[in-house]
Amino acid sequence: MQRLLPSLMSISRQYSVMKLSKSLGSNEGQKCLNLQSSDILCKYLPQGPLLLRLFNFLSPFSSSPARILAASMTESQTASVDESLRTDTIPLLDHTATTEVSPTTFEVSTMKVDTQIFDKAPLPFDEIPGPAILKIWEKYWKYVPLLGTQLLSSLLINRFTQGRLTWNRNITPLKYLFNEYGCIVRINGPLSGDIVMIHRPEHIAEVFKQEGDTPVRSGIDILQHYRLNYRKYRLAGPFSMQGTEWLEIRDKVEDTFNQISSTFFTKIDTCCNELITRICKIRNRQNEVPVSFYEDLIRWAMECFCDLTFNKRLGFLEPIGYNSSSEASKLINALTTAHKYMSRCETGFQVWRFFLTPFARKLFEACDVLDNVIGKYVRQAQCKLRIRKSHSEESSMTERSPVLEKLLLNEGIHPDDICTMLMDMIILGIQATVNSEAFLLYHLAKNPRTQRKVYDEIISVLSNDNSSFTEKSLKNMPYLKACIQETLRLHPAIPYITRLLPKTISLHGYTIPKGTFVIMANQITSQREENFEDPFKFWPERWLSNSSKEDVHFSYLPFGHGIRSCLGKNMAEAKMMLLTAKLVRQFRIEYDYADIKSRFMMVNVPNKPLRFRFVNRN
Repeated sequence: MQRLLPSLMSISRQYSVMKLSKSLGSNEGQKCLNLQSSDILCKYLPQGPLLLRLFNFLSPFSSSPARILAASMTESQTASVDESLRTDTIPLLDHTATTEVSPTTFEVSTMKVDTQIFDKAPLPFDEIPGPAILKIWEKYWKYVPLLGTQLLSSLLINRFTQGRLTWNRNITPLKYLFNEYGCIVRINGPLSGDIVMIHRPEHIAEVFKQEGDTPVRSGIDILQHYRLNYRKYRLAGPFSMQGTEWLEIRDKVEDTFNQISSTFFTKIDTCCNELITRICKIRNRQNEVPVSFYEDLIRWAMECFCDLTFNKRLGFLEPIGYNSSSEASKLINALTTAHKYMSRCETGFQVWRFFLTPFARKLFEACDVLDNVIGKYVRQAQCKLRIRKSHSEESSMTERSPVLEKLLLNEGIHPDDICTMLMDMIILGIQATVNSEAFLLYHLAKNPRTQRKVYDEIISVLSNDNSSFTEKSLKNMPYLKACIQETLRLHPAIPYITRLLPKTISLHGYTIPKGTFVIMANQITSQREENFEDPFKFWPERWLSNSSKEDVHFSYLPFGHGIRSCLGKNMAEAKMMLLTAKLVRQFRIEYDYADIKSRFMMVNVPNKPLRFRFVNRN
């Protein structure tokens, strides 16, 4: 079937050109002789038939005069021909005449040719290119049990792509499909339903333009199943909420999260100092940290989160926090386990919908640990608020309260919703921040000149090594901010953005109906040559010009876009900037091993250990 597609497309193009040649030959206002080019070639040139076949071969691929000439030859039997040219009494050229040809022998037509050949009406949805084998099986999948259908479809995809798709390794599947079928691809059939995948900025912009006030995106099915069916919560959590429910939650918590970076800057600074102390303790004689350094980054992010949210330091980076029986270690183990098995449950066969699988059981057990700890601190905060209200301290309560207490003071938010929101922030938000910081340190280590520029910028702002970083001083470091932007361009935390179309739209000449699930591959978008010069190069300078910032609006979406964009953007950027600035000022960061790339586990994670060398600058 696939081999027939190029032939069918070629026939279609030839047919369109044939219609053009008809319109040219039948124009009544034409003042020149209506010559049949096939007759000229066949009668007066020795290789006429051969050229005729050559023009017929080239015509589908060219819009040049050769194409029009070839098209006219294919209609030699139907075109209107002046019969006087076919008689032997009127030759085309008078061989007895002198070599000087009269300039009035032929007149050139001055008619205007209509260049709009093709119909501009949008093509139907079914004509969007994609794996044909899935389109065939789409007709029969409803007659097969769900489990058998998923298994069969997986085998078909693997056979069709000859093993080139690895669904759990970042953007490999979409990159292959775009290279195979073009900038818009449709996947349908038993495994997925109607899904359209795009990566061009103008197509992404059109989807966001039509999303409306209540956009719908994909949630995390396994977490939704855990909360609604296992824990019996009233809602599935903010990440999986849709429509007006999400808007209500966002309106109530947006201001709280936007104020985090400025209000609790000192607490983040303290956590960064603890990580620096930990680095000095664990590095070896070659100043290299062990392969467990990734866990230390997670502990740093968890300490920041707990201090900001619960107003509680759990000692993640202290010696007691590394004890396996400590609450800090239990939380770290639960977070690591939950992230691991959430990825496996979400990207594999969803057999857990029918019975509790071993992977789902381990995920639920890890989520129970996180949920119990969060619930404990929610109850403690509720008790503190009741005590303060009894002492008439309500007026000053909001100003000095941590994030959790501010959320509880908002009477429109149910405590269960707060618990699910905080769990989503731990499982997804902390992982996204840690992995982005890991990639940032890697690129600075692999680009010593860039790292030196960051250091020079820090020294220019804070000339004294003992000077403390402030929110204002970080705002005066645009090159450091550019390094973060460049890292998020190359390794966005989440490589896909999804939307369910609320209305029918037109993309790339195709009609996309309402209710279609659209996957926008923003990581592929930010790594294409037409959007960024030398796209795979770590080059922060590209973000320092104002013109570049204006041109990449929908080519660079590390935090999403619109109403469903990331709520923790300010918190994540503040933590990354402060930690990176403090590390670069104190250490020269080096890396001597194989290149670190992205691996997709619900978020982009490094595929190799972070074996950095932290060499003291002084």
